[in-house]
Amino acid sequence: MAQLVQALLVPAFATFAAGGAITIGFLFMFAVVGLVARILSWQRKVFSFDGEVLRVDSGVLSRSHRSLDVARIQQVELQRGPIQRLFGLTALRIETAGSASEPEVDLRVLPEDDALALRAAVRVSKARKTGKATDADLAGDEPEAREVLRVPIKHVLLASVTGARLLVLPAVIGGAFQFIAQQVGNVIDQVAEQLIDAGITTPRDELLTGPDWTLVAGFAALVAILTVLAAMAVGVFRDGNFRIERIDDDLHVKRGLISTRESVVPLRRVQLVEVQRNWLRRLLGYTTVRMRSAGGSTGGEGRVSVPLLRLEDVDRLLNEILPHVPGVPELRSHPPNALRRALFRWLRPAVTTIALVWLLPEVIGFLDRPFVDPLRFAVFALIPINILLAYVEYRHLAHGLTDRIVVSRRGALSITTTLAPVVKVQAVTSRQNFFQRRLELTTLTAHVAGPGAVVEVMDAAAVDAAELHGHLSAHAASPTHVVPLSEDPVTDGRAIATQGAG
Repeated sequence: MAQLVQALLVPAFATFAAGGAITIGFLFMFAVVGLVARILSWQRKVFSFDGEVLRVDSGVLSRSHRSLDVARIQQVELQRGPIQRLFGLTALRIETAGSASEPEVDLRVLPEDDALALRAAVRVSKARKTGKATDADLAGDEPEAREVLRVPIKHVLLASVTGARLLVLPAVIGGAFQFIAQQVGNVIDQVAEQLIDAGITTPRDELLTGPDWTLVAGFAALVAILTVLAAMAVGVFRDGNFRIERIDDDLHVKRGLISTRESVVPLRRVQLVEVQRNWLRRLLGYTTVRMRSAGGSTGGEGRVSVPLLRLEDVDRLLNEILPHVPGVPELRSHPPNALRRALFRWLRPAVTTIALVWLLPEVIGFLDRPFVDPLRFAVFALIPINILLAYVEYRHLAHGLTDRIVVSRRGALSITTTLAPVVKVQAVTSRQNFFQRRLELTTLTAHVAGPGAVVEVMDAAAVDAAELHGHLSAHAASPTHVVPLSEDPVTDGRAIATQGAG
């Protein structure tokens, strides 16, 4: 049914928008061909599982035969859209160790009982191969799930109105209003032309009375209200009933009201954890936690996000995500010279903006515009604002290292604390530009497996960066061995994480 709706949706809208018998006939033929192709593709896609190998045959004119050994299967994910839930169907996605943004196998339309049976059979077969099969596994029963976290609906609503979604929705709503206003304006123009043709005229100056600021304010308030309501609706539909459960060594992340999704994060494959707090959530005492996994059904870049979490609950969740890690360790603050670098970073765009505002009006001839002079003096407010932001960023620059994890913290308006297991570090890069060398600062990057997965320690003291580089390099050379800090020849038994918690 979902395939049928997708095949007919675009042709149906295009048919209503366009006229003519030829256009309608062409679109009807296109819809029929597309529908037949999808039905044949669905009928010709079959799978089988014998306890050792999962086989999937697909294709109409060109046949594809895929075989997956059960040992390579990382997770089996179930997705249920509103139409699928209505008809008792499930989309089943199978992830392997080599899966990136796309699943290895995607069975979009299966009866729910068949999908659950296949997932249970895969889990039992993997447990038998690893020698971890329990009596419940051998009996075919679902393992017991332990709830790790449940996000109440009020926190989902708060996350919706304090996140980045509010920055996108006003443009969408404003564009919709602009389209409606344009259509209404065309109708008004037609009515005015008809009145003029009928001899009913109005002096043109009386029509050009300027904007009605009351109407403008009302429109702005309406857009703001609709933005907040739309953000709340999207957040509830997407993240409502959000909960994390632990089953064996996997975290199962379940979310959604109308369309549900269950993502699986294998704990042994967690590469990176980010704790993010924008300025508004910091004031309210909340944060967002993002997990990045190198395997499992976590989505496009292997990310799963907890919409909102109280600050006091962060350490408890981190202990579940990163075993044997009690939470964010104490962090070492960066030296005062890092403040000079922060001031340079923040003042450079401010000075550039001021120069453009003062020079461009003379170049393009806008000097006679009434708004030019007030704007020229208003942009100078960027100087104190950016100085304040630079100081805030400097105060939050910090890093830490324990036997288990490496940590970096940075940001001004939004503070991000990044944690990665040291055994996941693949390579380490230290770099100094001309100004950093003069200030004895170093930026260190720990590269973790996965696209764009890095822990960046910005503007650390050169001595501290050298210690950190030596210890992480030892882990990268021996990724299966946890090297205690006391064994590291560079640190000579000194702990990198010493002060400046938070």
